[in-house]
Amino acid sequence: MNDTDSNRFQDLLGLVSGPVARSRWIAACAMCAACGGSDKPAVAVDSMQPEVSHVETIQHEPCKESGNRVESLDTNGDGKPDIKRVLQGNTEICRIVDLNGDGKTDMYEYYEAGGTIRRREFCYDDTGDVNAVEHYEHGKLVRREFDAAGRHRIDTWDAFDPNLPLDPKTGRPAHPLHRERDTSGDGKVDQWWTWNGDKVTISVDRIGNGKPDPATAIVLGPDNSIQTPPPDPAPAATSTTPAATTQAADGGQP
Repeated sequence: MNDTDSNRFQDLLGLVSGPVARSRWIAACAMCAACGGSDKPAVAVDSMQPEVSHVETIQHEPCKESGNRVESLDTNGDGKPDIKRVLQGNTEICRIVDLNGDGKTDMYEYYEAGGTIRRREFCYDDTGDVNAVEHYEHGKLVRREFDAAGRHRIDTWDAFDPNLPLDPKTGRPAHPLHRERDTSGDGKVDQWWTWNGDKVTISVDRIGNGKPDPATAIVLGPDNSIQTPPPDPAPAATSTTPAATTQAADGGQP
């Protein structure tokens, strides 16, 4: 497996950035929900509009070898084909890829008539079942849905801005624009992620109304540490005003 393929798999595991355990931010979200944290997110929670509904069934698009021309490639020299190119005439319509040489499909790719990528499917748990689907427009990633919890149903939906620059190391977007998740498996979105540069704001629905609760919002920085936004600037006040008395008493902390 080359570096690019490894990065794709890491990306699909839902990491914020780098190989950090997902349990860290899950625990952080639970902690903030339990204590009703009051830190203000870097991005307004109201801007994270919940979707009305999502497709939760993983829909595999067949890459049919029967009736088409198939070219088998052995890219690592182990004597076994790891890529099958499926062509109609001289046009490749899809390919089947075994990234780690275990004889099971790890990825399907599908192409427009001009050869531009339009869809990728990943099987990242070595079962051969599709766990994630990426959708492309004009060769650029715009949407991704995947099964993060291993329930054999989609529980995470990512949206990408195709106009943002790609990560020079991976050739892929550094992160989504938005993410929605169904962490409980009840078919309802209960977690919202919004990226702003190298920071991400995560909010959860703790009352079951289908909307992000602003009180649960936390902000993670580029190293996945919880960020504390600076307090809003207080209006100037004289020593005789109640605001000034409060500031003196608490040291000006929010």
